[in-house]
Amino acid sequence: MRSSLPLLSILLFFILSSFYLLPDNDQIKDAKTLDNVIGYCSDDAAYTNIDATASKFAKASFWNSEGKDIWYKFTALRTDISISVTGKTTSTSPNTLIAPLIAIYTYDGTKLTEMIGSMVTANNLTTAYKGGLNVGDEYYIRISAENDNTGTFKLCVNNYTPPTKPGQDCSTASILCSKETFSEMNITGAGNNNRESEGTCLGVESNTAWYKWTASNDGTLTFSITPTSVTDDIDWVLYDLGPNGDCSKVTAANAIRCASGNGINCTPSYYITGLNLTSTDLSEQSGCPPGQDGWLKYVDMIQGHTYALLINNFSNGNNGFTLEFGGVGAFEGPKTEIDIIKNNLCEIDQSYSFSAAHDNTSTLEWNFGATANTATATGPGPHLITYNTTGQKNITLKASNPVGCSVFSYYNLQVANTPVKPIISASKTELCIGDILRLSTPDIQNAIYYWTGPNNFSSSVQNPEIKIKGSQNAGDYKLTVKVGECLSEQAIFNIPSIPKRTTAIFNTNLDFSIKYTIPISINFINQSINAKSYLWDFGDGNSSTETNPTHTYTTSGNFNISLTAMTDNECSNTTSKGQLVVLKDGIIFIPGAFSPNGDGINDEFRINIPNLKDYRFTIINRWGTKVFESTDIFHNWDGKRNNQDLPVGVYYYIINGKDIHNNIIKQSGSITLLR
Repeated sequence: MRSSLPLLSILLFFILSSFYLLPDNDQIKDAKTLDNVIGYCSDDAAYTNIDATASKFAKASFWNSEGKDIWYKFTALRTDISISVTGKTTSTSPNTLIAPLIAIYTYDGTKLTEMIGSMVTANNLTTAYKGGLNVGDEYYIRISAENDNTGTFKLCVNNYTPPTKPGQDCSTASILCSKETFSEMNITGAGNNNRESEGTCLGVESNTAWYKWTASNDGTLTFSITPTSVTDDIDWVLYDLGPNGDCSKVTAANAIRCASGNGINCTPSYYITGLNLTSTDLSEQSGCPPGQDGWLKYVDMIQGHTYALLINNFSNGNNGFTLEFGGVGAFEGPKTEIDIIKNNLCEIDQSYSFSAAHDNTSTLEWNFGATANTATATGPGPHLITYNTTGQKNITLKASNPVGCSVFSYYNLQVANTPVKPIISASKTELCIGDILRLSTPDIQNAIYYWTGPNNFSSSVQNPEIKIKGSQNAGDYKLTVKVGECLSEQAIFNIPSIPKRTTAIFNTNLDFSIKYTIPISINFINQSINAKSYLWDFGDGNSSTETNPTHTYTTSGNFNISLTAMTDNECSNTTSKGQLVVLKDGIIFIPGAFSPNGDGINDEFRINIPNLKDYRFTIINRWGTKVFESTDIFHNWDGKRNNQDLPVGVYYYIINGKDIHNNIIKQSGSITLLR
């Protein structure tokens, strides 16, 4: 005999496959937009490539294979980006992805170009970096994993403007003049003097980065240092160099915080370190002393004091970290703000005048975004700019001071013309209560939709749906479309009156709890509400559109009768009644025995007396005790009393009734209960 296992396996595969859906960003054309790319981190296991398929594109640089990739996209708001994918870094991690991969691209719909930067992977945490992005351009992020691995992961993205590359000694420190989060991707070596931290908890330096800033106000300072590899041991020292302090003040006496714990080898382990508002300790020593967690008490900065931060990667060179600041204290630096005057807004000849409010600056450098008539400019302005195309424009202003410290200001401008008056369509206009009204309008790029209507209806989706509840949903539905700051003319669509809910109700001159014999004529009494027309189905293949029909049954059978009541809008409601039993003849049949043993044969004591309109059926035992009674000829005795089986033996029945001609019916006798 041939085996059917291969066929069963194929069938099982298709059945199981139906329970899974491809991720909705499985292909580049369906890339998910990341709206927040500045200091964004998702929850654990917020993203997944489970059930993804390999795309048609070749593997990226630093990848061994294409894997099962998914796609995201973003608009660059800054020049550099750091992307981290956290997979299964510990045995208890909710993230399950093993060996994640990241790549960055540009894509014009046909041509995919990789933006090669760097990628670091350790312990299922992968970080990719790319600098030199064009502000305002769209970029694509491709995420996959080695060996076709799939799973859940945490995604962190930071699009930032990097400070000057830090040196390995205080004398070559990067000057910070804002608290913007940034990442360093490659820190190697300890500079010319690897003992600048002597006397602190650190002592000797391995791979260092130095930063300096001056406090512009009195206020708290917190920060976090997150290594790109969770297996890296990050140490650090924070110095207060005093007013106008310089690197000659880098001494152990001026070290106000120091952390050198070996968190990656401690229990519990940790790898993020810094200052927070809840810790109380001022220093943590090397190793794993009890109570150390990598966090020290915040600092109260003093206006005018200069601070220096030494960050040391004790573990490895070529890796980096992300530095994020908090607290209410601010850093001294250039100050600038973009001012804009909009001329002839929404018209064909619109233009924009840009100028800068600034302080403590030596240079101002502008970039006005894509298709500007003047791409770049210098100085405070005003600069009169026009654009060749509509759409999102990202304006950047770089302000620098005499010591080389720079800050950036950004303005996102939506250039638009007045949208054309929208066209409204409806799924249908003749509506009934319970229907769904689907309104739609053609898509307009970058548009916001403002719908209003009866019963306080409002919506901002392009194609809204309204469940019809009654006449309150009839009337004018209005739509205005906005692109940028430009509003269209209002469009109006009228939904005519909606009829009241119709209810189908009927009765008959004869009771359906009676069995009848053919021929039998029945009068149908229509009691429907809010109806204009009717359709009767008598269950025997015949129908009628009369309001109150009379129908004669000439064949035997069990008939279900229904009435559909309709309005002028063809709104309808249907009701059914009973089950009409019509027998072929009028023979009275009362069995002499039955066997309620559950075998499906003769399990009930059934009475067959047709044309009764009044009926009472009683069972008593030989002692005269009533054990069963019914006034419904369809309610048969199952040999039980109070849901308990009665013993075998002889019982007695009494039937009293009246037929449809008012003749008295009396029957009595015995019945034997067997099992």
